[in-house]
This record gives sequence, structure tokens and C-alpha cells, in this order.
Amino acid sequence: MKQPNDHSQWDHALQDWLDGELNDADSAAFEAHLAACGLCQRSLPEFEQLDEALVESAPPLGLDASFDQALMARIDAIDESKRLETRRRLEQEWQEQMQSLRRNWRRTLAVIIPGIIGGIMLAMALVSWLDSSGITSNLVARGAAELGGGSVDYLRLGFTAAIGGLFGMLVAPWLARLAD
Repeated sequence: MKQPNDHSQWDHALQDWLDGELNDADSAAFEAHLAACGLCQRSLPEFEQLDEALVESAPPLGLDASFDQALMARIDAIDESKRLETRRRLEQEWQEQMQSLRRNWRRTLAVIIPGIIGGIMLAMALVSWLDSSGITSNLVARGAAELGGGSVDYLRLGFTAAIGGLFGMLVAPWLARLAD
């Protein structure tokens, strides 16, 4: 505790000491001062009487027994109402998400299925064109020669599937943007 320059500050320390508001170090410093200061020793009974008079004149502060119950009931009601409001809000959001999912699912199917069929038709048309130009026949014939004569149909199917997959990869991002 800092040493006061003027004695009125010790009066404040005396009041704080009586109220038990000083920390241990400040309390020890004040008690050392009190032991040596006659003015503080004479003031101590006056401050004690003043505290007693204030306690006697002030009405006792107290809460009736139902206060705690009423307070806890209000707290429970707030918690319950918040919980119910949160549950109602989450259920509403869930319903909205489900409706959106249903709408998007139908719309996505309405766009993607014709797109897939169109992609397959384009792939078959390209393979047919490549067959008529002789490119596919040359590729399949070379592959069949290396793999054996019975693999011509498998190579033609693999070639068609590869072209269909390529078209699918090109068309899928476009269809996804269109569906959104």
C-alpha cells in the first residue's frame, strides 16, 4: 500500500479495512500504521459506531423464499423458449431444403437425361462417320491384328465407349450449369 501524504487518506484506508476490502499486504500496512497512530486509534471507535448506525438504520435486505424459485422458472422458460424457437427454425429450414432438392432433382433429370441420350447419339454418329471414312476400320484392324482376330467387335465397342465418354466429359459441366 502506498503511504498517503495526508492523513485523510488513512481514514479511507480505515473504512476499507473495517469493510474487509483491503488485500493482505495493504491490510498489514494499515494495521502497522494503526498501532502507531493515535489519531487513527481514536477514529476507529467512531467509524465502528458509524457502521453500526448505518446497519441499524437501513432496512434489512433480503429476498423471500419464492424469489429463487421464480428466478429459476424464468431462466428455464427462457431456455425452453429458445430451444423451441431454434427447433422450429431448423425444421423450417429443413422443409425448405427438401422442397428445393425435390425441385432441383426433377429439373436436373429433365435436362441431364436428354443430354445423355444426345451425347450417346452424337458419339454413335461420330463413330459412324469415322467408320464411313475408314479411320475406325484402320484403327480396329491394327488393334485386331495385334490382339488377335476375334477382338474386332470388342475394339469397336471400346472405341465407341471412349468417344461417348469424351462427349460425356465435355457435355456434363455444361449440363450441370444448365441444371442449376
